[in-house]
Amino acid sequence: MAVFLICEFDPFHYGHEYIISEAKKLRPGEPVVCVMSGNFVQRGRPACADKFLRARCAVEGGADLVLSLPFPWCMASAEHFARGALSVIAGFYRPGDTLVFGSECADEKRLTRAAETLSSAEFTEKLKGYMKQTGAPYAQARAALYGDGELLSSPNDILAVEYMKAARLLCPGLLTAPVRRNGDLESSSSIRSSADPLRRLPVYAKQILSAPDFPADVRHAERIILSHLRTSPYRYTADGEGGLISRISAAAKSADSFDALVTAASSAQFTNARIRRVALFSYFGVSLSQLKQKPAFTQLLAADGAGLSYLSENRKTKRIELITKPSDRSKLSDASKRQYELQCLSDGLYCFCTETVRDGAYFMKATPYIKR
Repeated sequence: MAVFLICEFDPFHYGHEYIISEAKKLRPGEPVVCVMSGNFVQRGRPACADKFLRARCAVEGGADLVLSLPFPWCMASAEHFARGALSVIAGFYRPGDTLVFGSECADEKRLTRAAETLSSAEFTEKLKGYMKQTGAPYAQARAALYGDGELLSSPNDILAVEYMKAARLLCPGLLTAPVRRNGDLESSSSIRSSADPLRRLPVYAKQILSAPDFPADVRHAERIILSHLRTSPYRYTADGEGGLISRISAAAKSADSFDALVTAASSAQFTNARIRRVALFSYFGVSLSQLKQKPAFTQLLAADGAGLSYLSENRKTKRIELITKPSDRSKLSDASKRQYELQCLSDGLYCFCTETVRDGAYFMKATPYIKR
């Protein structure tokens, strides 16, 4: 048995320590298995630190096993992010395992009711009609039509509902356990925006995430991205409908930075995070059909003894391909190889997102952190 967490750890902080400890209290003696975003995250930016370093922080902070949520799902909107992560969990879980997640309301009945309603065909049809009639963007229309605007405007609750929707489809028998966020602990966004984010992290995380390459920043690679968007924007970009990809392409013609591009393309209809995601999806050539697929593989990023034992116990029963070392790439199926090639493109750009430019094969050669 196991308890699962879906996470970004961008960066790993005391709040993440807290939810891992709560997971261990809920299911004593069971390994805590994290499915963690790769090198790009939902806010449409490179993660503060690379996936292997963040995974190492997680294991030092109490997790037993960290598996990757591959690109592009790690940089997708809540629905695709959740479905991608639950697809990875579906490759390992057994009925009776538990998914633990942070929540503002931590009301399982309220979250379950929202997940059931929003999953229904009837609500989906009503939502389409409402959006067509009012012109309201998806998130705003959904909150208005459902009637619990407070729930569907809280970031962690929005993700919680999407986790429960995806779990119903992909992981029958998986239990869910919302944990109320500890408001006394600083959030990731607050830490990232501070003058010295490293000072706000646990001691071991400070040591692992050392300067000058922390934090990674898209500005180091923005000229590469802008050059592409000026010359060859991808018209079939995932999540670029409603004229967004055209707005981004037009904005790129005069923008001199990635943030300036986002500002120029912004409107009431599109959030800044969505604009950033679509701009990067265009750079990588990510289509909606690719985003609608399920991850065919995951990657071992870090583990301790309990995590390695869990992998060993599930070696013959897992239902997803697993990369544990660089040489495993050659054994992937054709479907996984195609997805892995797309991940390599994102990893390659990340190599330019730190102050020190990394070798292009850095992440292809990287090995997981094992805590002995």
